[in-house]
Amino acid sequence: MDISAHPYLFAALAFCIGFELARNIYSKSRATASVRPPESISDAEIEAAAHQGHYIEALRLYRQRHRCSLKDAKQAIDLITKRSPIQR
Repeated sequence: MDISAHPYLFAALAFCIGFELARNIYSKSRATASVRPPESISDAEIEAAAHQGHYIEALRLYRQRHRCSLKDAKQAIDLITKRSPIQR
């Protein structure tokens, strides 16, 4: 088969292979992420993460514990850190 006869066929085949590889890699990385049950996360753990400067970890824990939106979690963590400044 001559590639010059069907140039779009080669491009479509390359796209499909790349798409499948990316989908496979993404699905494996999502499957390995550990999610703890909400009742196993304490508010003290969330506050400790926020006060230690682990802002994103505190957001993640807060969202898992309270099952809320990112906006609500951000507001709550901001209130926690305003009560006691983060040690940097």
